[in-house]
Order: sequence, then C-alpha cells, then structure tokens
Amino acid sequence: MSSVEEIIGDVIQAPSVFKNKSILYPEYLPDRLPHREKQLKMLAQVFKPLLASPGETSQRVVLAGSYGTGKTATSRLFGKTFSLIAKNHGLNVKYVHVNCYKARTLPQVIHSIASGLEIFVPPRGLSVREMLKGILDELERKKQYAIVALDEFDYFTAANAGTPAIYTIIRLYDDDMNRKKRMHFIFIVRSPQVLDALEPAISTFFLRNTIHFTPYTTKEIYDILGDRVPQAFFEGAVDDEVIKYISILEGADAEGAGSARTALEILVRAGESADSSGRSMVTIDDVRKAHVVVKPELAMLQDTIETLSPHELIVLLAIVKTLKESSSPFVRIGEVEKTYKMLCENYGERQRRHTQVYTYIMGMRSMRIVQTKSSGKGYRGKSTLIGISNAPLDILERRIEEILTKKLV
Repeated sequence: MSSVEEIIGDVIQAPSVFKNKSILYPEYLPDRLPHREKQLKMLAQVFKPLLASPGETSQRVVLAGSYGTGKTATSRLFGKTFSLIAKNHGLNVKYVHVNCYKARTLPQVIHSIASGLEIFVPPRGLSVREMLKGILDELERKKQYAIVALDEFDYFTAANAGTPAIYTIIRLYDDDMNRKKRMHFIFIVRSPQVLDALEPAISTFFLRNTIHFTPYTTKEIYDILGDRVPQAFFEGAVDDEVIKYISILEGADAEGAGSARTALEILVRAGESADSSGRSMVTIDDVRKAHVVVKPELAMLQDTIETLSPHELIVLLAIVKTLKESSSPFVRIGEVEKTYKMLCENYGERQRRHTQVYTYIMGMRSMRIVQTKSSGKGYRGKSTLIGISNAPLDILERRIEEILTKKLV
C-alpha cells in the first residue's frame, strides 16, 4: 500500500497540460481585453476631465452587464492604466476596488475604501460623515485622487434600500461644493434595472451615465480563449476544435450565457480532467465532463431522458454513438441516421422516416438535451449538425441503454 507521501508526490510530479493555470483564473488581469475596447474608450472619455481639470468635478459612471461580460476586468485594467497615464501627467491617482458582496453596509464600504487608499480610519467611534471627512482630508493632504470601483453594487443597493447610504455616496460633495473633488466612482452592476428600483432622484442620476456590457458571442469567446491558451497551456495541449467547442457552448448567439468567465472555467476543468487521466491533450469529452461540473444543473439530464419515448431514446443513442466514433463536437444528421438504422435492427424496432427523426432531434434540442446548428465552413453541402455537451458520452450511453432495456421489455 502506498504511503500518503507517495500518493501526494505522484500527483505533484505527474506531467501537466498546464504551463501557467493562473492565467485562466478570474483574478488574472490580462494586458488586453478583446472586444472591450469600446467600453475602455468610453471610460477614458468619462475620466478625461480628471486630467484636464483635476478636482473640478467628481466623475461617476455605471458599468452594467450580466455575469462574465468583462465589467470587473475592464474596470481594473482601466484603473491600472489610467493611474499610470495620470502619473505621467504629474497627477497622483489611485484605483481602489471594493466588492460590495462582502462590504454591504456604508461603514464597511468606507473602511474598504480607506484600506485601499492606505488611510487609517478607526474601526469604531466615528460617524459615517466623520469617516468620510477623514478620508477626504487625507486625500487633500497627500494631494491624491481616488477612483473607487464599487463592484457588485447590486448587493449594496439591496441592503440599503430606503436608507440614505446610497445618497451619501453619490452626493459626497454636496455639503462642501468648494472642496476639491478628489474621489470619483465606478459603480458595477449586473442589471441597470436594479437602479430603476431606487427613488427617482437617485436612479436618474445613475442611468444617465451608463456603459453597457453585452454577453459575448461565440466568435468573441473564441478570441478570448485563443488569447489565453498559448499562455496557459503547453503547445499542442489544446487544439482549435476544443476552443471552438467551448465557444459554441457558451456563446450568446448559440444559446449560451455569453460568459467569458464560465468559458474559462470550463477550459480549466477540462485541462484538469486531462491531467487526472494522464493525457497530454485536452479532448472534447474532457470539455463535456467540465461542462457538467461548471454547470451542475445540466446533470439533471439523466432525469430528463427518462421522459423520452423508446424511439427518441434510440435516436439519442445513435447521436451518442456517432459522436463517440467521430471524436468531434458535432456530427451530421445523415451519419446519425445510419447509426439509427443499425440500432433499430438491433432492438427489433421499425425505422422511422427522416422527417420524424428530425422532429425527434428538434424536440430534444428544445429540452436542451442536444445542440444543433447548420453546417458551414469546412463542410460539403448543407446539413444539420448535432452535438451533446451535457454529459460525458460513455456515461450517457450506458444510461440510455439502461432506460431502453426497461422500456422495450
């Protein structure tokens, strides 16, 4: 029996497909953000007056978009770059990022801002106004400016609805209009509708200066993954088919969520699956396994397929077997029908016509059991292509065969 040291040592010393896994993590800040150039330009336009006439006005902007659309990365990259540009202009600007999922009360937010600016604020004993005045006075003393990003601001608005907390932040300089405006804000939210729920004076203020982040398309996710793969993986570990497949699974134009963060997590998990199997390449089935782990609701597929009729199950089994033979993410409907014909003979069932098979497949697509798309570049002639992402094919094949055996008795 192996010792604990040998067990752990074997894992540590085993070869890996990863060259630098951290490049795929949400915390990693790349040098460039494909398809967020427009939003970076808009942010630069908002904060341009800070360089042209420092302290004249307090700049405030909202970044709005769903999970994984690049809001946080765009804000962080902008803050980092703008601070360097400001330094070249002889201006001391510091970017501070506060997560309002953790800091949901105004005192917690103020303490987080102070910590990011390396300004000491007593943990207790001061009012909110006194704490804010202390920060502003210290910024004045240091001749420093701050761009404060309040990320997950939705949580702050929900926790402070009906209180003056939000108003206190956006009207920071109302009590002293002549004071130099040294603090500026970026508010990051999942949906601008969160701001609609606030009282009109506040919601109007927010919504007139909003930068929108739309979900990423298949091509955009492909470009993002293509940027990271050479840095994160050893050469040859991830081929183009794997990148394309993840892009299709997550692209907003292919019925995915359009989340680059989820796409990157699928890629990490797929790489880990290859490592655990001792392979030097990530396969399509590694991606399928990763997809189930990252999106656990897809594991409910096994319950869903029990509701299918025997012939729908035979068609589904034909899709699975054809995909396994091809080792590709998608196969032609014609190839599936050849396998389906053979399976009907094996199970002693009468083969259905093409139109009925197509109807079965479209029904399974609406149930999110399979994905379909039209053949395009790289295929001769026009055909329907079919794929499965919700489970590893071996496991799915066994499950379908078990259910069919029961239903055909």
